[in-house]
Amino acid sequence: MRSIGDVIAIYIDNKPSVYARIEAITPDIKPHWYQVRLLFLSFPLQETTWILREEYLEGSSFTMKDIPVQIIPVEEPGAEKPYPPKKRGKKPRSGEIVSFEKFRKKKHEGDSDGDDS
Repeated sequence: MRSIGDVIAIYIDNKPSVYARIEAITPDIKPHWYQVRLLFLSFPLQETTWILREEYLEGSSFTMKDIPVQIIPVEEPGAEKPYPPKKRGKKPRSGEIVSFEKFRKKKHEGDSDGDDS
């Protein structure tokens, strides 16, 4: 089941409509239903409480006034594996000062085209 702090995408009429963060989930008086307080991440921020079943929080479609609604979890940023760093020789250690002078010398040495004017 979703938990407090999860960010979800809400699809209304099969179209992505708004993002929301789950602020609270408390059992409703009806068995197997929950009061879910949502903070819509829009301008201006808005907060509402929907009474939902667990399966609706997990992505099953439901309707509100005959309009289909679906809650889809949003993956955390950075959940994908980062690309491995490219290996380009020795990298400076953290905090090490690197002089660009040696790079400038190499560049000037490579600029020589044999013409000493």
